[in-house]
Amino acid sequence: MIRSIVVAGFAIALSTGAVLAQSGPQSEAIRSACKDDVERLCSTVEPIAVPECLREHVDEVSDGCKSTIAEVQREDEAGHD
Repeated sequence: MIRSIVVAGFAIALSTGAVLAQSGPQSEAIRSACKDDVERLCSTVEPIAVPECLREHVDEVSDGCKSTIAEVQREDEAGHD
């Protein structure tokens, strides 16, 4: 159940690509946490297609990448309240 919620949240976070398009420290945190996942799962796609690729492989994305994206999304949402 919790895993399903995390996976759904991760997919939603990636759905617009906005989280991966962050700039500044948030962008660097995501790039750092997801670098291995992108190289392993999405090395053959254009950079603009990385969010879609990660969404397609959500079950294979590392917990570190997922948690970093979720944290950035929470921070982004908190900043827009």
